[in-house]
Amino acid sequence: MQRRSTLNSLGLQVSFERRAEIGTRFSISVTLGMLILAFLVSGLIFQLLGFSAPQIYRSFFTTLTSAIMLEEVFRRSTPIILAAIGLCYSYRMGFWNIGAEGQLYLGMIAATGVVILQKAGIGLGEELLLPAVAAASMLAGGVWSLIPALLRIKFGANEIITTLMLNYTAILLADYLIHGPWKDPAGYGFAQTVAFPASSKFMIPGVSEAITYLMIVGVITALTYLVFRFTVFGFESRVLGLNIFASRYAGVPTASTLLRGVFISGALAGLAGLIVVSGLIGRMRPGASPGYGYHAIIASMLGGLYPPAVFMSSILFGMLLTGGDLLQAGIQMPKSGVEIIMALIFLATIVAEFVKRYRIRVLRLGRGVVA
Repeated sequence: MQRRSTLNSLGLQVSFERRAEIGTRFSISVTLGMLILAFLVSGLIFQLLGFSAPQIYRSFFTTLTSAIMLEEVFRRSTPIILAAIGLCYSYRMGFWNIGAEGQLYLGMIAATGVVILQKAGIGLGEELLLPAVAAASMLAGGVWSLIPALLRIKFGANEIITTLMLNYTAILLADYLIHGPWKDPAGYGFAQTVAFPASSKFMIPGVSEAITYLMIVGVITALTYLVFRFTVFGFESRVLGLNIFASRYAGVPTASTLLRGVFISGALAGLAGLIVVSGLIGRMRPGASPGYGYHAIIASMLGGLYPPAVFMSSILFGMLLTGGDLLQAGIQMPKSGVEIIMALIFLATIVAEFVKRYRIRVLRLGRGVVA
């Protein structure tokens, strides 16, 4: 496939030729090169704004040298990893789910609802509270994600628009509940729900909270890799993402495969919501997520939808969030500083994908190839 555009005034012709295949080494090299470029450009922006770029980057890497800070990195990375791994299921099928943030909030809402019922004496006992909140959060996130999937299947609705709109719906629903019927009467007027009991948290005796979370997301990442690599569903989802018409011709049940993948995607985002309210915060409150679902989109793309790489790229974002808190306290760098880096990483990821897929040729008309 070749696309051409002519620059008449210069007598040049630019053509974009799709690469027949993308080598693993080439793909990794391009991604790392663009990632380094993103950090260099963001460093230049920081210098122009009056901050020391070397000091900022030293603060980020400091989070990896302290045991306490490293645990915080793992804690902050956990919801990003879960949501990003979930997005791999959607994106592999060509379903561009931008709604992980909303699905994460639905997980928070469902888990909080179970805790409120339990505190009111309705529902399961303490020993079954963790399975109950986990099941509720995953079910809520999964069902929420099915709405745009069904709209696409039945009416051809663009999932980018519908998933994005449902994010705002979920966030506003959470805010209504926090300020209204679910507001903690013993919360001294603060907009927040009741606290989550210890029995609703993922804990392993003798193991720290951060390591427990790391073990959970590690298992989920490994299982996802095995699903993609060795199962019929993994193969069908890949074929569906490559060409929906060819997948139908090959006998792939496109509708059911899409619904299964999207449900799993939303369920993992919902589980990330449970981690946020039960572990990271301890209750639901306004702005409980600083954009974990949106960070997960960048992490999944940066990792090339390859589960182990997505895991590592999510750790990078956890490091940036943790380091950003240090910089706010240390040199009063605004929170938007970290958002600049994340935005540039996202832009670099998009450019890297284009470079991987297309070879650029510049021709001087009548003389042949220039570059």
